[in-house]
Amino acid sequence: MKNSSAFLHPVRLRVIRALLRASDGLTTAQLHERMPEIAIATLYRQLAHLAELGVIEVAETQQIRGANEKSYRVSAALANPTPEELRAATPDELLSVFSVFSTGLIQDFDNYVHGDSVDLTEDRVSFAQADFWATTEEIDAFFNTFMQAIQPLLSNTPGEGRRQHSLATVFLPQQESVNPEGAS
Repeated sequence: MKNSSAFLHPVRLRVIRALLRASDGLTTAQLHERMPEIAIATLYRQLAHLAELGVIEVAETQQIRGANEKSYRVSAALANPTPEELRAATPDELLSVFSVFSTGLIQDFDNYVHGDSVDLTEDRVSFAQADFWATTEEIDAFFNTFMQAIQPLLSNTPGEGRRQHSLATVFLPQQESVNPEGAS
């Protein structure tokens, strides 16, 4: 995990978004096909920078006409960090991990709103924020209830009338300074 500044450059952000969509990784040529307005030299430079920062990694190397062609993917440590990696991470590294997560959400929403059939109400699209007070025990009970409720949906397979959906959660405690007067 490295510096969150990697996500502040528009070309690097587009590369990360493209790699998040591609499960098997993409070569520089494939990235250029998806982003023809970006010079190939710029893509090579930005890929090298992202690889140096540890944001992306080589998924596969193939010998093509005497040259090595690399395909890249988002670093596994950024895509799915372990609890131990998260505990050991610096604030900048945590921001990088969260940036990858939120970039994937933004990409999914972008794909949806630019799709053929967009009806937020009919498709049950929602995004909201709810602030509440809870103890650790109450939060644990909530997550247990939530996991029990969603388990049947997670077991579903593709079928007639079924469409794949995504549910993303972000759970953040607020800083103590936001407590209203008189709350304990």
